[in-house]
Amino acid sequence: MARRSDHTREELTELAVDAALALIEAEGFEKFSARQVAAKIGYTVGTLYNVFGSYDELLLRVNARTLDHWYGYLQARLKRGGKSEPLRVLARGYVDYARTHYNRWIALFEHHRDNSTPVPDWYEERLKRFFAMLEDIIRSHAGQDRRKARRDAQVLWAGIHGVSILSLTGRLELIGAETTDTLVNALIDNYLKGLPVEGQQRHD
Repeated sequence: MARRSDHTREELTELAVDAALALIEAEGFEKFSARQVAAKIGYTVGTLYNVFGSYDELLLRVNARTLDHWYGYLQARLKRGGKSEPLRVLARGYVDYARTHYNRWIALFEHHRDNSTPVPDWYEERLKRFFAMLEDIIRSHAGQDRRKARRDAQVLWAGIHGVSILSLTGRLELIGAETTDTLVNALIDNYLKGLPVEGQQRHD
């Protein structure tokens, strides 16, 4: 059992985030609690709140780690994409990450934080990176201005997320929809058809 003097504040932060991620990955977010994390690292819940200040801050740190992991995963997919359409590579990467790391992925969206306090800048920057990655690809296709590229990126991410969440929760089967990959490909195809670029490749 660890004692208060065994770790610095920074070490405790890392220990707690590591433990929280392990718990979420193993058991899902529904059963997650700060008490579980405290027990896993051998400290009291009070110590945990002294380190993070609130449950929301703990979850933001945990989800920030997932955002970093996910961003790196998508960047690697783009680098391996070769001649494949980068929008399609990103879309498939989104779905594949959600499938492979479902518990930590869904925790990003199931955590309903207290909106009375602003989102920290360090967390906001991680969110912006995802849209910026997509915006850059969109702008490279048709030279769109940044405002329109940002809107298109938000629409595309929302569509891909919607297909992913419906698929991973079994809703697509209930409505008799086609496969996840088919729907995501159709979403990208329809978007690409609307871009003012001649001879745009439609399929890998």
